Amino acid sequence: MVTGGAIGTGRATAIALAERGAQVVVADVDEAGGRETVERAGPERCRFVATDLTDAEQTADLIETSRPDLLINNAGGGGHLPPHFPEASAAEWERLLTLNLIGPMRATQHALTGMRAEGGVVVNIASTAGLGLGPHPSPEYSAAKAGLIRFTATLADVAPARVACLVPDWVATERVSPAERATDPPPIPLSDFTAAVLRLIEDDALAGRVMLLPQGSPPRLLS
Repeated sequence: MVTGGAIGTGRATAIALAERGAQVVVADVDEAGGRETVERAGPERCRFVATDLTDAEQTADLIETSRPDLLINNAGGGGHLPPHFPEASAAEWERLLTLNLIGPMRATQHALTGMRAEGGVVVNIASTAGLGLGPHPSPEYSAAKAGLIRFTATLADVAPARVACLVPDWVATERVSPAERATDPPPIPLSDFTAAVLRLIEDDALAGRVMLLPQGSPPRLLS
C-alpha cells in the first residue's frame, strides 16, 4: 500500500513496486491522479482506493480492508503553502500535523495489528525539514516530520514487523521546473528515491532505522 500515491514520490513508488511484482493499493484524495497511477503501474498490478488520510475512520477502513504486508506512509506535504504557524488558524496547522504525523501513526497502528503476527514492513516518508534546530517557514510541517522520524526510531522492536523511515531532501517530482532541476546540487532523481525506499523494504537489518537521502550525496543512515 502506498498512501499519497496519486503523484510524485508516491506514484513513482507504486510503479516501482508493481514492476517488481507487488499487488499495489494506491490511496489518495486525488481520484484522477490515483487512477492515472493505476494506468501507469498496470491495472493488473495496481488498484486505487479514494481515502482522506486525515480522516481517522477512512484510514482505519483502508488498512483493515486491505491488510497490507507493506505500507508506505507517503501521504503528506503542504509545508510550502501559507499561512503558517503562528499566522495560520489552529484548524489549519492542526490539519497539517494530522496529515504529516497523526495520519501515518494511525495507519501504522492499524497495520501493525496484522504485521506483528504475520510480518510486514512500514516505511515512513519524512523530510529534511524535520532535521536540525534552525528556523523553517512552516513550523508545523517541520515539527510533524521531526515527530515522524522519532516515532520510527522508537519502533525498532516490533518483530516480526519492521518500521523504517526515509528522510529525503528536495526530490525532482513532476512539479519541479526545468530551472529548478538545473540547480547545484540538483533535486534528487525519482529513481534514487524509489531505490532508497526499496532498500528500506528489503533489508531486514534496518528495523527502526532512519535513512537520510540528501541532494548530491549518497544515502546514509542517521540511526
